[in-house]
Amino acid sequence: HQPSGEGQVKVIKVLKRQALHIMRYLLLPVVGAIATHHSVHAFQAAPPRRRSPLFASSDGDADGAAPTAESILDELHRSELTFRIVVIGNGAILETTSKLGPVCKSSVSPKSGERLLTFANEDQSFEFHVKVEQVSKIAFVANQRHVARFLGDDGAPICSLILADSSNGAEEWFDALVEKHGGEVQL
Repeated sequence: HQPSGEGQVKVIKVLKRQALHIMRYLLLPVVGAIATHHSVHAFQAAPPRRRSPLFASSDGDADGAAPTAESILDELHRSELTFRIVVIGNGAILETTSKLGPVCKSSVSPKSGERLLTFANEDQSFEFHVKVEQVSKIAFVANQRHVARFLGDDGAPICSLILADSSNGAEEWFDALVEKHGGEVQL
């Protein structure tokens, strides 16, 4: 039994997204590393980027794909704003204030096989890794504080990004982000 009409369109969209994921996270980093430096360490030497073709637009792809954790994180990165980054782990809480970048790279963990999105400062003395496949929901709060909360399947917090820049321009940018995506994005 083959799907027809609307069902066929949905199948095509799913296949396109799967092909994009394969290219984004498996093929392009390897091809880029080989072409640039003939080395697996090419990303460490690569100049910082402002906008990467590796990420789908957070508006969704041209085929109407929904936003992803990667695309929203990339949008936060491209803002070049400073965030208070809060990560709650088992028995510890890490907080720091930093821009998301300028270095931003996608990779696969050699230990777990999970996709990672890494933000780092120029000398990479500070790195922030997000296991993007574990993010199932992003909740935006825009009242006294402007916060993007990244949550796992069980609703447990993965991390929170609190806008540290209190200028009118930064707050207007965040408010526009909330208006664009709504109060929460289910992934």
